[in-house]
Amino acid sequence: MSELVVVDAGRFATKTVLDGVRDWFPSVIGEYRDLHLGRTWTHQDMVVEFEGEKYYIGEVAKKESSGAATLMLDTKVTLDTKLLILTALARTLSDKSTAILVTSVPISSQNELEKLHLKKLLLGLHTITVNGETKTIHIPRVEVGIECAVAAWMLRKQKRGTYLVVDIGSRTVNFTTITNGQWVDRLSGTLPFGTETENISQTLFVRMVMAELSRRLKPIPPMVLMGGSAQNLLEHFHGYTQAVEVHHDPVYANAEAMYRFWKEELAHEAAKTVIEV
Repeated sequence: MSELVVVDAGRFATKTVLDGVRDWFPSVIGEYRDLHLGRTWTHQDMVVEFEGEKYYIGEVAKKESSGAATLMLDTKVTLDTKLLILTALARTLSDKSTAILVTSVPISSQNELEKLHLKKLLLGLHTITVNGETKTIHIPRVEVGIECAVAAWMLRKQKRGTYLVVDIGSRTVNFTTITNGQWVDRLSGTLPFGTETENISQTLFVRMVMAELSRRLKPIPPMVLMGGSAQNLLEHFHGYTQAVEVHHDPVYANAEAMYRFWKEELAHEAAKTVIEV
């Protein structure tokens, strides 16, 4: 029996959603080393062994790895992405599970070649050890969603007319315009900066976002903010417009929307198969 699992491997945090489960951990990977002074371990601290290499992932990597880092590359087709996603699966699935995996890329990376390479990176049988527990996970199918876009579309039953969803990330800011329940491609895209790429105040960061959005959208429609920093940035957006709110589930908005979307898609596929048979 295959389990539908969504893993949103963001640059700041990796979020996982499956039936009845939500999980997250910091997307920080560092080299492993023996600790001489000991440590009080938490659920966000992981020692990960994969393909002969040993890593710290999560909070322990931030504090104990001299080479701890979060990749800020344009592509997600990297070993880091594979490590974060497999770690997420090992944390939430039992050994010898089969997962239909859904993950995502920014709007600017939404092309068939990037999606194909990401699928090839993740498909197959993988064995990974997290905090001493070894699990083998089979991934026979990978689907790649579009960050921000699916979450924006999922709001269509709650919001009328035209609205703009802004997904504030560590490396990029995705924005999606919805009009009468439909995406507007020419009014959607990715800004090439995020909360961790600019060494500026929150006030100036929001000014950068609004400056870029105002060049692309005239006028800027009512906005919905997503992302882990959305709530903290809301007051700064109020300096430009009062027609802005925070998504009701800003941290898990992408992952939860993709889970609901693909659960419906799989149900339709199953129903179609029954009819055809």
